[in-house]
Amino acid sequence: MPFNNTYTIEDYFRAWSELPDRIIEWLKLAFLVIIYVAVFVGGIMIVWGAIEWATGYNEMDGRRNIIRGIVLLVIALAPALVIY
Repeated sequence: MPFNNTYTIEDYFRAWSELPDRIIEWLKLAFLVIIYVAVFVGGIMIVWGAIEWATGYNEMDGRRNIIRGIVLLVIALAPALVIY
């Protein structure tokens, strides 16, 4: 069965002209994934620090983990806070 698709030069130009939009979409998706990971890790750090601090196992590092988690959440959510 022969390959019978015929593309015109306009099809190629249109595909090349859409490439920057695709790259911007991929970058937005990548940044969104990074933000989700940062929020998740920040939440885990807050919970882990609260457990350490509450049990007295590692009281000083528990407080530090809570502060680091809060800072990570604020940094991750900063673009959303600035936009709205």
